[in-house]
Parts: sequence; structure tokens; C-alpha cells
Amino acid sequence: GKGYSVSGLKKEIPGILGIDRPLRVAIVGAGNLGMALLSYRGFREQGFSIVAAFDNDQRKIGGRFRDVVIQDIAELAAAVRTKKIEMAVVAVPAAAAATAITALIRARVGAILNFAPVRLQVPSTVELINIDLSIELEKLAHFLRRTDRHREPIAGSSGGPHAKRKR
Repeated sequence: GKGYSVSGLKKEIPGILGIDRPLRVAIVGAGNLGMALLSYRGFREQGFSIVAAFDNDQRKIGGRFRDVVIQDIAELAAAVRTKKIEMAVVAVPAAAAATAITALIRARVGAILNFAPVRLQVPSTVELINIDLSIELEKLAHFLRRTDRHREPIAGSSGGPHAKRKR
């Protein structure tokens, strides 16, 4: 009918998405991916506050990135309680993922984003989202394979195998 009040809807969206308050997040795994995630400033802009990071590498434990100290994974349960952590991002090798996710579940973290290339079962009280970058790249490769025959070179470009179509 008459549409929506854009300004009113814009104010309501954060509540609908559950980001109308800062959400406290932990990073499990302080390797390359974990450190990249710690350095990403966009999380705070979206209402996600990275309040803790964990690893099992003694060389990394005690290190600091901005205002986050990397803690021993053995301290995870206590930190979840004291820092009121609600969400976690798992950025560990596949072999360590089950242990990390089990520790998060036992600590009562309710939402987990898993970057390890493994699929695990979790209780229905936990939301687990798996991101496998290799599979996502395979999807893109398939897209390129499917569309290569239909692409035209961009005016003024060499028109290589992945040139974009004119619009």
C-alpha cells in the first residue's frame, strides 16, 4: 500500500537483527586469520566488540593486539563468564576445531562462526555457522567456468579470460 517510513524502519532494523546493543565476541585462534579478524575495525562499527582472544601457543599467549590480550585457551570458560562473551569466531586448524567448539559450548557461548573446514554437530541451543573459504572459492570458480563463454571484453581492455561483460 503506502510503503514504509524509511527513517522509522532504519531505527528498527538493529533491534530486528539483534544488534541494537554491543555484542561481546571472542576470537579462538590467534594465527593469521585470527589476527586479521582482530584487526578488522568494521566489527565495532556494526556493534560487535571483540573482547577476548584465545590460543594454545605459548609464544602467542600474553601478547596484545590493541586492547585485547591473547589468553590461554584453558582460560576460556572463566573469561566467557567474566567478560560476558556471547559469540565466538573459531579460526583454528581443522584438527583443533572440535576441541575449540566443544569448549565454547561448555562455556555456554550461544553463537559460533566457524572458519575451520570441518562440519560439527552442536546442541540446538547453539547457532553454528560454518564458513569454508575453499568451498566459497570453488563456487566462484564454477561461476567463472559457467560464464567464461558468455563474456565480452571490456572496451579498452585486453579482454582476458575473466574480463567483465559490457552493460
